[in-house]
Parts: sequence; structure tokens; C-alpha cells
Amino acid sequence: MGQHLKRIIILMLAAIGIALITTATAQAQSQPLGDYARAVKKTKRAPEKSSKTYDNENLPDAGKLSVVGPAATESASVSDDKGDSSKKADDSAQMKDGQSSEDRQKAIADFKQKIDDQKGKVDLLSREVDVLQREREVKRADFFSSTARAVQNARGFDEEDAKYKEQIAAKQKFLDDAKAKLSGLQDQARKEGVPNSAAE
Repeated sequence: MGQHLKRIIILMLAAIGIALITTATAQAQSQPLGDYARAVKKTKRAPEKSSKTYDNENLPDAGKLSVVGPAATESASVSDDKGDSSKKADDSAQMKDGQSSEDRQKAIADFKQKIDDQKGKVDLLSREVDVLQREREVKRADFFSSTARAVQNARGFDEEDAKYKEQIAAKQKFLDDAKAKLSGLQDQARKEGVPNSAAE
């Protein structure tokens, strides 16, 4: 019993000693962490130009920042298409009172072309979503077709399934945006007086 009590006392004294040493060194450090970080940032060598690093100082205020990867180029092209189409809509396809029949037909043709282009984008994105969903189902069926594999590794498909779900959700978002843009173009065409046959 005496040996056991002696060990406890020695361990307690060692713990107290370590705590005192740690406290003393922490108080001896006179430079605050923020100042230290700024000093390290100033002395840090210039980063390579091949990679872009975002922090609070160079983070864009306007627009979108995508960190997903390959889908970012598609996102950028969709957002660029939105900006370009609205500019084109303002410039060329204007239905005005007292407009000549040639100008009116040209404006109707411009609206029809824009709507047809947007319908093509919606159809393409819809097919891409369908293909991803089918690929996911095929992979899932393939994994669970082998009962031995499914029993040995019941969660083996979860990681791949999560990736497919993420890709499908991203494509679905692009599809929803494209459908909203199509609906906006059709509404704009109707407001401008374009016949329903050209606006649909």
C-alpha cells in the first residue's frame, strides 16, 4: 500500500512540474500569434505562379468561386452564356413599336434562335444527368451482383456512390439554371410580342 501511494505522489508531482514548465514557456513567448503570422508571411518566399491560392485578401467579391474541379469550367461557361445572352438580347432582339416588318422578322428570328440554343443546352444537360444516373445504377448493380463481395464489404460502394450523387447534384443544378434561363427567354419573348409559335 505504501508503494502505491508513493507512486501516486510522484506522478502528481511530475504532472504539476510539467504544467509549471509549460506555463512558464508559454508566458515567456512575448510575441502574439498574429504578429508571428504576419512576420512569417513577410519572410515567406514568393509562391509559384502556376497555382492560384485564395485567401481573404485576394478572394473575389463579385462572381462565383468554384473549387469543385472540372465542373468549374462548365459553370463558368454557363455563367458566361448568361451574361452574353442577356447582352445580345438587349442589343439585337428588340421588338419596337413602328418597326418595319423586316426588322420585326429579324428580331423574331433572333429570339427563336436564342430559345432554340437554350433548349439544346437543356436537352444536353438533361441527357448528361440521365447518363450519370444510369452509370450509378449500373455500378451499384455490378457491386451487389456478387453476394460474397457485398457481404464482405457492405460499405464498399458508399464512397463511389457519394461521388456519383455529388456529380448528379451539380449537373442537376446546371440543368435547373438552364431551364430557368430558357423560361426567362420565353417570358421575355412573350413580353416583346413574339408569337407563341416562335417563343415555344
